[in-house]
Amino acid sequence: MVRLKNRYLLIDILYPDPATWPSTKAKPNTSTSAQLAIHSPTSDALTPGLLAKMIREEVSELYGDCGVGKLGGASAGGINVKYLSPATSTAILRCPRASFRLVWSALTYMSHVPAAGGDPSQKRPNGGKERGCVFRVLRVSGTMKKAEEEAIRRARREIVRVRGIEEQGVLGDLISGAGGKDLTMQNIVDASDDEMDDDED
Repeated sequence: MVRLKNRYLLIDILYPDPATWPSTKAKPNTSTSAQLAIHSPTSDALTPGLLAKMIREEVSELYGDCGVGKLGGASAGGINVKYLSPATSTAILRCPRASFRLVWSALTYMSHVPAAGGDPSQKRPNGGKERGCVFRVLRVSGTMKKAEEEAIRRARREIVRVRGIEEQGVLGDLISGAGGKDLTMQNIVDASDDEMDDDED
């Protein structure tokens, strides 16, 4: 019996162009609002089926029939979107192990997702119906569980980073006045690491 081996790609959709950022009431120049805008939600027009179709079309455009054949053919389900969250702009893709590099390179060349209210059948930007983006592959794993764990770990880290920036901005003057030393999250972590090293000696 032959076992079909797959790879799971955890991807993140980023919006680095400020023209595509949603309007917020926060100050536009703060690092917190910029961090949140880059990781802003994706439109509900992007569905798992549409994302898989976009990837297959990009592989076909880059590698022709040979690339499509490595994915399992035009009608085969070689690429399957197992998880897509428009709120966090995160997705987990399943593809054949032998062709995960083709999928990764196709994601690198993809630069648009459907915008809210846009026609998802449009391939190129036309009248604001598509939103410019960058697809970033965060992890390639052999099991879906490891990809899910990485997605959760990265989401927690982003929340801590954004909260740390907010606390530093809001309480920066109060904290920096204590002892004349700027106590940021990184300084606190470094200080606790130094204390642990002293305890080991």
